[in-house]
Amino acid sequence: MRRLWAAAAAGLVLMMAGCAQQTAPTGDALYGHASERYFPLATSMHEVIMAVHPGEWTVEKGGYGAIGVSCRTATGDSGYSLNYERSVTIDDLDAEAAARAAESAFAELGVVAQVTVRGSGDAEEHVVVAEDELVGRAVVTIRPAQGEVRVTARTECAPGDAHDLTAMVMGGGDRIDAEAARRLPATEGPESVPQFYFPTDGPVYFDEKGAPVEPQPVVSEAPAVPYGD
Repeated sequence: MRRLWAAAAAGLVLMMAGCAQQTAPTGDALYGHASERYFPLATSMHEVIMAVHPGEWTVEKGGYGAIGVSCRTATGDSGYSLNYERSVTIDDLDAEAAARAAESAFAELGVVAQVTVRGSGDAEEHVVVAEDELVGRAVVTIRPAQGEVRVTARTECAPGDAHDLTAMVMGGGDRIDAEAARRLPATEGPESVPQFYFPTDGPVYFDEKGAPVEPQPVVSEAPAVPYGD
């Protein structure tokens, strides 16, 4: 399955590169291309964070991974990328063991990771960096003095309008409603499944004050994809 995800992601990158000089995808085509990038990213990074800590992680604001982020493609055109960010605080964090776990998880995905240690004392960090078509640029930063682990991944910039993509993901057609952010999960744990569609009548993960709903709604399977193939 991992190799299939990798092959699909690699094929998509090649397809995007070949279309760099053509009109950027819109509508169903944009949504379809983005979903084909998102699911391998989310599935792969879930394996990485669970290898480091098989518990609940915080989804950083704006970092769920399914929302389009504006960027510039290699040809200078407007495009979108997908941004994934998770964090956790672990009592008695073993930084070396956590770094080895992340490195091994990337290796299982067929991705080579580099591990470095920088700083000392309270400023010591163990950093695991992996880059390829599957996860874009992924970084695991481990701070033993604080017991903190932060994981980020960002895909390469691809042709397409980030705002239009986000509006479709949030079930808003051509607009994004003011309550959209409340429908994005605040945590990711062992039972979490990747979602790429958050309709206006879907579960609410944040209350009106912006605090995570406890317990978080559980989605046993990803909602149906409303656009594309």
